Amino acid sequence: MKSMVKMSLAAAAIAVLVAPAAAQYEKPMGMSLRAGIFMAQGDGKKFEGKNWFTIGLEKQLKEIPSDKADYMAHWSVSLDYYGKGGFSNVPVLYNYVGRTSDFYYSVGAGVGFGRTQSAGSDSTLDFNYAFAVGRDLNFGGNPFFVEARYFGSGRTALSGFAFVGGIRF
Repeated sequence: MKSMVKMSLAAAAIAVLVAPAAAQYEKPMGMSLRAGIFMAQGDGKKFEGKNWFTIGLEKQLKEIPSDKADYMAHWSVSLDYYGKGGFSNVPVLYNYVGRTSDFYYSVGAGVGFGRTQSAGSDSTLDFNYAFAVGRDLNFGGNPFFVEARYFGSGRTALSGFAFVGGIRF
C-alpha cells in the first residue's frame, strides 16, 4: 500500500509539472500521459490484492480520414505499466482511437511483458489487448481526460480494469 501511495504521488507530481509545460505548446505533440488504479482479476488479485498502480504513455501516429464531420479517428501506439508486488505487466499496443466531441473509445492489441510470482518468478511475453472509453475535460485550457480501460492478457492473473486520469500534450 505504501508503494502504491508513493507511485500515485509521483504520477501526480509529474502531471503537475507537465500541465504548465503542455499549455505552452502551440501545436499538441499527440502524447497522452495517464495514471490511476488497476483492479486485478484471477490469481493476481488473490496473491497481491485487488488494487494496483498503473501508468501509461500513448503517442498518436496517423489521422484516419472520415466522411462524418463530427467523428475523428487515428492510430496510436501505447506503453503501459501496471503491477504490485511480484506481479506486473508492460503491454505495448497498437491502437485504433475514435472520437466524437468530448468522448472517445479505443481498441488495441499487441504484446505484454508479464511477470507473475505466485510460485517462483515467471516472466513471459504474451498477447495483450485493451478496450477503453473516455471523456476529455478542459480545466483552465489544459486538456485533461478520464478513462475506464480493460487490459487483457494471455494470463488472467494480469488482466483487469483500470480507472485513470491524464493529460494530453
